[in-house]
Amino acid sequence: MDDIIPDLVRDTNLSSPTLDKVPVTILSGYLGAGKTTLLNYILTYAHNKKIAVLLNDFGEGSAVESSIAWSEKDGNLFEEWIELRNGCLCCSLKDASVRAIENLMKRKGKFDYILIETSGLADPGDLPNYPGPVASLFWLDEDLCSQICLDGIVTVLDSKYCLPHLMKSTGDEMSEYERFLNIFDTYFCSRQVLLADVLIVNKTDLISDSEKSEVVQRIRDINNSARLIETNYCNLRLLICYEKNL
Repeated sequence: MDDIIPDLVRDTNLSSPTLDKVPVTILSGYLGAGKTTLLNYILTYAHNKKIAVLLNDFGEGSAVESSIAWSEKDGNLFEEWIELRNGCLCCSLKDASVRAIENLMKRKGKFDYILIETSGLADPGDLPNYPGPVASLFWLDEDLCSQICLDGIVTVLDSKYCLPHLMKSTGDEMSEYERFLNIFDTYFCSRQVLLADVLIVNKTDLISDSEKSEVVQRIRDINNSARLIETNYCNLRLLICYEKNL
């Protein structure tokens, strides 16, 4: 029997004080973990939702490239975007500030969801060109705060390679520079796990059951409260939105 694909969209008919706001989800994860695959599902799935995906840059080889229709570059914060047939909007992220998101919403209308992708080594607590905690981003402007809310942080992990990142050695046989790099790597990978509301453990078909148990245990040692989803090819139906009302 095929595995049931988890449905990640809450029933929007439920009464909630955040339903009038646009939920924003932060997507983090190392390069190669499966973020692009997840984004491609979101951008091509027939979900009848208007979703804005804010990227660091359009990646090479992305499935959305064939649909690119470049806008005129007029110097605004979002210099490039593509509009897809399913109603999604894919933007090249130039500035993750209140002004940038507000400008996008004024120009393109209200969205059902907004997804912000961070770079592979980014701390999901911070965003490009914005040094403070990500939650503070949504508290700076009263008008904007009435339109959007931070829904949560989603971290995608490569089950085959995430364990070495989370348990890098810092032995005495290493040079000071090697120890620094390992500490740096472990810190950022651990932060991505620690700050997540949802953890997507991807590529589980590439490891044994015992290896998967070890990966899950290490992840749970860092974050025992997040929702954990095991998957292959990031085969999820849609964006994770569950009205956390942060």
